Amino acid sequence: MTDDRPVVLVVEQEFRDLAILSISLSTGPVRLATCPVEGVALEFVAESRPAAVLLDARTLYLEGPPCLERWRSASPDTRVLFVDVDGPWCLLMELASADSGQVDINPCGVEEFARAVEELLMRKPVARSVETEDSKDDHLAVAAV
Repeated sequence: MTDDRPVVLVVEQEFRDLAILSISLSTGPVRLATCPVEGVALEFVAESRPAAVLLDARTLYLEGPPCLERWRSASPDTRVLFVDVDGPWCLLMELASADSGQVDINPCGVEEFARAVEELLMRKPVARSVETEDSKDDHLAVAAV
């Protein structure tokens, strides 16, 4: 029997809040893989092509687009999601592209984290969706950084 759930890689580099969030993911809609070392995680992504990579939002704040480029070079179709946790709330963020400066922001409660990740994976990535004035915008917020 095969497990058809999408794989999500959690890169845990000093991301203390992600351990709590990973529990809800591991019993939910995705298969969970974890790795504390970015270099090893990049190799895993290049070989396994998971549906998404979850990173601490501090990586986005400190490195921004170069971080996205590293992960997209390893696997262009793997979604790169940045997670910021503040008390009972989370922000799931996804850069539109390395050079656009736009971030898709998806807030959720910590207890809704697994469902929010599942919903994001079901939607088209913001970087690959082409929107016109007449198209439906299903993003909660898009911010320029």
